[in-house]
Amino acid sequence: MILSSRTSIIASAIIVVLVFSGVGSYIFLTNQYNPPDIAVVVVAPGFGDLSMVDQVDLGLQELAGELVVNYAYFTATGESDAQTILEQLASSGTYDLIIVIGEELADEISAVASAHASQKFAFIGGSVSAANVISATFTQQEAAFLAGAFAAYMSVGDADKSGVVGIIGSVGTSLTVQSLIAGFKQGLVYANATDNLNVTLLPEVYVGSYNDTETARILAQNMFNPYYPNGNATVIFAPVRASIMGIREAMIYANQTWFSETENRKPFVIAAEGNQDFLGLPDISTRVGYSWVLTSVIPRSDIAVYHIINATMWDDFPTLQAESPIVYDLANGGVNITGGFRDNAWLPSGLLDTISDYATMITNGTIVVEDTWP
Repeated sequence: MILSSRTSIIASAIIVVLVFSGVGSYIFLTNQYNPPDIAVVVVAPGFGDLSMVDQVDLGLQELAGELVVNYAYFTATGESDAQTILEQLASSGTYDLIIVIGEELADEISAVASAHASQKFAFIGGSVSAANVISATFTQQEAAFLAGAFAAYMSVGDADKSGVVGIIGSVGTSLTVQSLIAGFKQGLVYANATDNLNVTLLPEVYVGSYNDTETARILAQNMFNPYYPNGNATVIFAPVRASIMGIREAMIYANQTWFSETENRKPFVIAAEGNQDFLGLPDISTRVGYSWVLTSVIPRSDIAVYHIINATMWDDFPTLQAESPIVYDLANGGVNITGGFRDNAWLPSGLLDTISDYATMITNGTIVVEDTWP
């Protein structure tokens, strides 16, 4: 068990009320506000994964900027360790809400929640059926469909572009990763057929971890390599979480080695599970210029956790729990792709309108995106 040092405890607010007394003097009445205690449990790499966990943290910090909240962060080494942590937290009776992030912890939160019926839980990214758990799920495959169509159009249209698209996933057994890849493939195939793009999709490969920079670098470097079997990709879809840093290294190498002399072909990447657009910039510290990470598929887990904490603090937990699992989709703004590409110099004319049309077709039901690939 890794106990994070990122505990965020904000001092209690003292509410001071000024009242006139009957004899004309002043009486100061103070009321001590006890901020809620909220535990957040994730599996390694945890915070700093540049993905869903960090996206959740945006919501936590936004709420902390508006209300006084005590956060305690816990990073488990794996599922078994996570269950031990959850059991300890629930048994302590300390926390008004325990937030659990990641679909892989469904069995663990279900077991602990059933043993501690009075403890409130939030499950971000997965779903369990329990009266004391609010689950938030994300139809990321819908946004990934847009990303797949985007990749198809970005891989053609210029003599320097290969018309080849690749996919590198983090962990092949992850249902989230599989739904992202399924949506991406559907979008690519749809665009390919609609406009006869003649795009080739390479067989997907997997890092085998959420945080393996070196393996991700090797896989992406090979996939960009014009002379490598199953290579020559113009665009790579990379739902790899923290391993994205290896993808960045591969982009830099590929550009220096093969694409530096081409105007319109760069080592393009589409990211997922969090806004990773900045990782394609020339200098990520200044965050200026055009990004090789064209867009990212985002689940608005920050919004989800914000809503659940608010409901808990205002005694509306049962009301919101009655809607569980709460589904965040393209229609309600719960998933989408980032829009930084709108100002990208490499964006083909008319592509923005095409992607917008596809989004409308998804939200009105004309296009139905499945979360699995045949």
